[in-house]
Parts: sequence; structure tokens; C-alpha cells
Amino acid sequence: MANNQVPGAAPGTGAAAAANKDIIDDEERLEDGMEHLKELHLQIRQLRSAIPRMLSPLYAKHASPEAYFAAFNQSVANTQKEVQDFKQALTSEESTKIFKHAAASRRARPGGIKPWRYSDDPEWTTLKKRVKREEPSAK
Repeated sequence: MANNQVPGAAPGTGAAAAANKDIIDDEERLEDGMEHLKELHLQIRQLRSAIPRMLSPLYAKHASPEAYFAAFNQSVANTQKEVQDFKQALTSEESTKIFKHAAASRRARPGGIKPWRYSDDPEWTTLKKRVKREEPSAK
């Protein structure tokens, strides 16, 4: 049996082609989900240094108290935007779908999810360009 054939489906039939398409679509959704989770992971890692970056203007020399205050306000605004962006990405519809799918998978196979190790993927910090696929309209 070829690698891309579905067990139990007769080769060359419409059922086999439809099953193969479903498998490919599911794999694409999983890969897109993994990329989204990678983006979330990188955002949260960036937030680990948010407070030191926010406070950094307090340690720098400024020409005047107004410049000191303006620099601090700007760093607070930047940090607040980073936190809001992360919160929005975390609570987005895409994230919700991914987390629900993971929870359902964990319930179905409680011991079947292998822990991820950064050593398994040396280029884990490199984001791949994700192509947004249009969802088929419900008929």
C-alpha cells in the first residue's frame, strides 16, 4: 500500500481520494496550528523581558524631567501593546480551536501525546510563512 493511501479504502475510488484529501487537509491544519503555537511561544518568551525593558528608561540619563517622563511613558505604552497583542493572539478564534482540538486529542489518547523538546527541532525559533487558507463555505 502506498504511503498516501487510506487503509480499508479501495485504491482509485472516490472514497479513497476523499479520504486522502481529508488526511492532507487535517495535516495542513495541524501544521498551521503548530506554527500558530510557535508564534505564541515566541511572543511569551519576548514578554519575559517586558518589565526590564519597561523600566530601562528609569536608569538612563535624560536631558530634562519631561524627557525622562516621556521616555518612561513610551516604554510603558510599548510594553502594554505587547501584552495586549499576546492576549489577543492567545484568545483568538484560531487559538481557541487549537486548544479545543488538543484537549479532545488528550482525552482520546491520554498517554499518546509525546512531549516536545527544543532539541527535536533546532530551527524552532524560525517562523515559517503561513498561508491563510479560505474555509470552505457550509452548504
